[in-house]
Amino acid sequence: MSIPAFPAIAAVIAAAGFSRRMGRFKQLLPWGDSTVIRTVVNNLHAAGADPIVCVTGHRADEVAAALDGSPARTVHNPHYTTGEMLTSYQAGIAAIHNSQFTIHNSLFCGSLLVLADQPHISVDIIRQVIAQARSTPDRIVIPSHQMRRGHPIYLPRCLWAELLALPVDASLRQLLNRHSAEIVYVGVDTDAIRRDMDEWGEYEKLRGEFETQ
Repeated sequence: MSIPAFPAIAAVIAAAGFSRRMGRFKQLLPWGDSTVIRTVVNNLHAAGADPIVCVTGHRADEVAAALDGSPARTVHNPHYTTGEMLTSYQAGIAAIHNSQFTIHNSLFCGSLLVLADQPHISVDIIRQVIAQARSTPDRIVIPSHQMRRGHPIYLPRCLWAELLALPVDASLRQLLNRHSAEIVYVGVDTDAIRRDMDEWGEYEKLRGEFETQ
């Protein structure tokens, strides 16, 4: 295993959902010459995140197969049927915290928390978040556009235990609000950080914009 840049920053992708509103399993939808989930992984890898943990649930075997040969490792979220994204982030952070995927655990400063349906977020934006996180490793880092938060979110290692202790009916937002004074915002010039593809029309629009770039 190669040693990542330091301080090392992991990435946890919440990819366990059912895609109920979409009506199709969005993680495996086409994106460019790849799929949505594999593009998310490739962008994180290009930006320098390591390791990359993709948390699966619904159709886990298919997601794992789609990521075969990619830089990502998969972890199954046994609580994915609750529909709460928090449980996926907890499963991924727990795997990293327990050194399941890396011999460099003591050198981590934190992890990106990533949505599985944002393949349109550029490598450059992810790099900006990572750069800020390395400058302020004990602070939460969130990209923002016109004073509105987006993803990916950097959660410092000093808050991992608090994340893992949250009850299943809690949310990531509660933790962020509790530590609002510790957030560093990275301003970006695109609303891509706030857009996702919960519905088919959103996917078609984002994919169309991507293909015309």
